[in-house]
Amino acid sequence: MIGRRALALAGAAGLLVLTAASSDLARLPRRAAFLLRSGNLDSNTRHLNGTVASPDRQFYVFLESARKAVPPGTPGVAVLGAPASAEYLVPYQFVPVRASLVKGRIPPGWLIAVYGQAPPGAWNVVARVWKGVLLAPRP
Repeated sequence: MIGRRALALAGAAGLLVLTAASSDLARLPRRAAFLLRSGNLDSNTRHLNGTVASPDRQFYVFLESARKAVPPGTPGVAVLGAPASAEYLVPYQFVPVRASLVKGRIPPGWLIAVYGQAPPGAWNVVARVWKGVLLAPRP
């Protein structure tokens, strides 16, 4: 039987080969150093320092603060005021709660997270978040 350590080393070697084959080799030492420095940090800090948040770091902080403020049992969150590049990030950031950018009607029961602009009327404030607000429909 192959030991766990041998499998881990084989997997690491395979990833190294794949990375070297698909990347610029000059950047490989810098990426390895970054992984060594950031390996013990929590995932949010790593994301904020990495490429996930690079298009708009303030928007990433907004999403994270809105995600933490979503009440349990919320069926979904619609995000208003997001940069166009954030379409992939919004659903990912709110998992397991469904989330999307505002496109027309907001599904019943969903909250709306408003980034960087005045909130629409006829909504109740659930929480004030970084550079925005989390709102629920008025009954």
